[in-house]
Amino acid sequence: MPCRRTPLVALVISCLLLTGALVTPSGAAVAAGAESQVTLFPVWVAETPDGSVGGANPVRIRLRSSGGDEFRVGFTEDEVAGTGDQWRAAGWNAATVATLLTGAPLGGNEITFDLYGRIDGPSAGGLMTVGTIALLRGDKVKKDITMTGTINPDGTIGPVGGIPYKVDGVVEVGKTRMLIPLGQRNSTDDLGNLVDVVDYGQSVGVEVIEVADIYEAYELFTGEQLRRPSAGGGMQLSPDAYDTLEGFVEAWLSDFDASVSQWDVLDPEVQEIFLEGLAAEANTAQERAFSLSQQGLQAGAYSSALEAAAFARAAVVSGTAAQIYFTQGIDAFVAQISASASVEDDVDALIEELKTLRPRTLGQVSTLIDAYGYAFDAYAVSQFAQDQFATADELYQSGDVEGSLDPAIIGAQFYSIVGTQVDAAYQLLNLGSGGARLKNEVDPSAAADFFRKAAEANMQAFDTIIVESKAEDLGVSSDQVRAFLYEQDFDYTLAQAGFNLVEDQRLEEVLGGGRNAAFGDLGGSIALYVRANGLINKYYALIRADCLDETFEPVCVQNERALASALDFAEGQVEGGVGILLERNVDPTNEVGAYEVAGIDREGDIADKLDALEGYLAAFIKARVLAYLGGFETAGLE
Repeated sequence: MPCRRTPLVALVISCLLLTGALVTPSGAAVAAGAESQVTLFPVWVAETPDGSVGGANPVRIRLRSSGGDEFRVGFTEDEVAGTGDQWRAAGWNAATVATLLTGAPLGGNEITFDLYGRIDGPSAGGLMTVGTIALLRGDKVKKDITMTGTINPDGTIGPVGGIPYKVDGVVEVGKTRMLIPLGQRNSTDDLGNLVDVVDYGQSVGVEVIEVADIYEAYELFTGEQLRRPSAGGGMQLSPDAYDTLEGFVEAWLSDFDASVSQWDVLDPEVQEIFLEGLAAEANTAQERAFSLSQQGLQAGAYSSALEAAAFARAAVVSGTAAQIYFTQGIDAFVAQISASASVEDDVDALIEELKTLRPRTLGQVSTLIDAYGYAFDAYAVSQFAQDQFATADELYQSGDVEGSLDPAIIGAQFYSIVGTQVDAAYQLLNLGSGGARLKNEVDPSAAADFFRKAAEANMQAFDTIIVESKAEDLGVSSDQVRAFLYEQDFDYTLAQAGFNLVEDQRLEEVLGGGRNAAFGDLGGSIALYVRANGLINKYYALIRADCLDETFEPVCVQNERALASALDFAEGQVEGGVGILLERNVDPTNEVGAYEVAGIDREGDIADKLDALEGYLAAFIKARVLAYLGGFETAGLE
């Protein structure tokens, strides 16, 4: 079982894609059928027998308002298989990031990327985002500039490769300025030599400029400033929310203490088995919860206390089952494990409860989405647990009794985590009753469809970038790499289990139907989008393959400056987005909690820093989404 912290408090996010005409900052509406376009020049690198070469192909981005209620992203090419999964993912990300950062309504619009020639890879994501935002805002793009860099959901620019050769591509198409990701001035060539691309660019007539985020890039491309979300005041919850959370923290820490008492009576040899894994994680979370609570950061303390209780419960389940096996034999062990595998009824009862709610304020909608998020993750975790039980049963039936123990215990651990998630979901319903009113013109189903497609595009890119290339390097099948990731990386496990629910069209069944199910569908779909982006960050954008240990845990970082900048940037994004909600008396508990926990995580090791970045990202997107739902999507951006 992986020893990294499991994301128990799922910061499930959602987005509203409003229908109607596109409105530019000047207030002019684009009539149905009208089209605007911009042509940009993404640069690429290709391998040849004589080494790598750079080039650039034009891409035309077109925006058309259809007047309907569907959002569409299209890709055309003039060469057979001229584009690939990574290019499509970059396009979907560009469209998604554009709406989150500008507040532009995308429902009823079509964005099309027309490529001339061949290109693939995610390195044009930043450029495509700039072009999409320019069309949404009605700004002009300067003709002397291009860019290479991936786009992250929070608007930061991710690292890319082959920059020395891409400078040659810029020269080829007659551009004189090229933007590159922060921290990549010294980039390697084919021989592994470091090339100062700023100096090299100057020698061939190209000004090479490092940028950290889309805001910096946009101003250089257009001469116009793209406003960041901003709001006065701090990140303080209301007194009622604070007091309620303080009580929840005390309750979960008491639950942790009860599990510790049960743990203490287990055989020391059994304790030793789980001491460095679950028990260590539980103790770390408990210490964090106590520290945050002492500082008055009750939202973060709640998140950590819940985590501590969940891991402590799982450690006791594991230790108890193992001890029964050693003292009473396999039959008693199987009976104990079977008794723990019965959480589906609890999840179903939670869904039935959520169906009865009638949200009218943003606070109610926020907690409803988060509660549905717990239910969605609970089903995903259950799928993983069931897979473990099936493996254990298969091994047991084949006579490999000892081999069946690990998957059986892991399955029981995760079932105990599901139970904690269900308990937490009920607690959330006691929070977030006030705030701005929910707009009546919401279509969460359309938004869910949008983010589900974006998530699928990213997972296809992940398969191409990571899974297939790793399989080729190791001389194994792609399925073998997927199986390894499924066992080692819990974020990948949740993503795959979630996608299985969606692809098997079981999500509607899981959510139980009813008028509120659309919010659950929305939250679940975008949770998949965020996880897919997180996986690409971990395995491609920020962490090199040689920075992962044998269990695929990150032990170093590809670009220290980029990671540090991304953390600072993301922190500010959350402060702006959440601050806007707090000004309108919305208590976004999970988002504030993620912000407070991330503030500690970012001071930890590499894996902790990645956890912090994902926490910031989820909180920022959820805050922006609630602004959409409340009808003040451009607040702080004017």
